[in-house]
Amino acid sequence: MAAVAVTACSNSESGTPEVDAGPNGSARSSTMTVPSADDEPGAGISLSELDPCSLLSQADVTQFGPVKEPQQKQIGTADTCSWEPDRSEISGERGTLGVNIRDNAGVQNMNDKGMGVEHTTENGRDYGRSPSPNGCTIAIGVTDTSRVDVLVSGADPNKACKMANTLVEVVEPKVPQG
Repeated sequence: MAAVAVTACSNSESGTPEVDAGPNGSARSSTMTVPSADDEPGAGISLSELDPCSLLSQADVTQFGPVKEPQQKQIGTADTCSWEPDRSEISGERGTLGVNIRDNAGVQNMNDKGMGVEHTTENGRDYGRSPSPNGCTIAIGVTDTSRVDVLVSGADPNKACKMANTLVEVVEPKVPQG
């Protein structure tokens, strides 16, 4: 098997790295886009610098219905931000949306909220999912001892996990990977 080396790109450049042929002259063809720090909001930022309310826009949270202004607070050791549904305009089952930054508990430390905890790894990042009878939390791993939780509470677990998954797709690129 030939050794394949990828030429390095600086953090400020976007592009496609070139594959250097190994000693036998053969190279595998692969294309990988390397985003610059400007393209990726989470690049170069530490978890302690993140504002949980900045990880979702108003458009991200209102796709599920009208919400009240975000509420940021410290709950235990987590920096949190939550968006409560504005039930004055529309009735029906709509959950409270939230983002929690936990710098002292990794994905493996997720609590079972009553329906088990599922763990997976995708693109080098660990994830955990913990549905409950009244919602769903999906954790995005940062390090072995830190994570960002995206949660939906006050909704059917299947609906809540679908909503949380949609929000994770928005939040994940903004979260540092360490």
